[in-house]
Amino acid sequence: MIDFCTNPGSTSNGGEAKVVLQKTSKGKTIQRRSTGWATIMKAPMEKVLKRLKERGFCTGEGEPTAKGLWTSLDADQIIQLYSSVNRGLQNYYRFVDNWKQCSRIQYILKFSLAKTLAQKYKISVPQVFQRFGKDLSLLIKGRGGKPDRQVSFYQNQDWVKKKLAFQGGSQDDMDVVRTLVRLRTRSKLGKPCCICGEAQKQIEMHHIRHIRKLSNKRVATGFNRLLRAMNRKQVPVCSDCHWKIHRGEYDGLKLSNLAYPPR
Repeated sequence: MIDFCTNPGSTSNGGEAKVVLQKTSKGKTIQRRSTGWATIMKAPMEKVLKRLKERGFCTGEGEPTAKGLWTSLDADQIIQLYSSVNRGLQNYYRFVDNWKQCSRIQYILKFSLAKTLAQKYKISVPQVFQRFGKDLSLLIKGRGGKPDRQVSFYQNQDWVKKKLAFQGGSQDDMDVVRTLVRLRTRSKLGKPCCICGEAQKQIEMHHIRHIRKLSNKRVATGFNRLLRAMNRKQVPVCSDCHWKIHRGEYDGLKLSNLAYPPR
């Protein structure tokens, strides 16, 4: 989605003047208006805001809203999803003449993220910024509580127009706000066993078929009690622990007995 328009050098009819760089006899670089025609490429802000509204990021007036469908995901995954949307839009429109106006998109996504986290944790937006900082970042801890990695919301700080940032390629009618992600749970096969901490053996996923089986109307038994306490459908375990789960050897296991909570 790019708006093209060709405007004359004169601004008397509401067009945009073509500005060129020129060096004086003393070697000083100056800007001056040039005659002729200049092709102006702009991001269609109204269309982009409409797409953001359709995807649940804001209202029709551009007011950020919480994306309720993502509140069931982990906080780091929510931050990464918002970052991917923001980064993708900025990569797509980096060369446009109204690049500075795209900062509004980043503002909408940032505060939509804050409101989504606020809805997830049932706190206020100011409390979200107190917990995650002004950059909305989260430190992920690994085994033994040691820092593993940090996830932050991607924010651009350079709003200077760069027309040479144009990237070629054919993208026929591409929806750059295509974010209908269907992620009810996240695969954690790259993690070590959450029970014994084993990382060298084959890691498998222990899961239940229906999350509703862990509802309050039906008392969960065995290892499923831990899944309900963690609000997870699946957890990474090694092959040995997986067999012990199904044999009932871990029915009395507590959260404090786990090597780490797989959240």
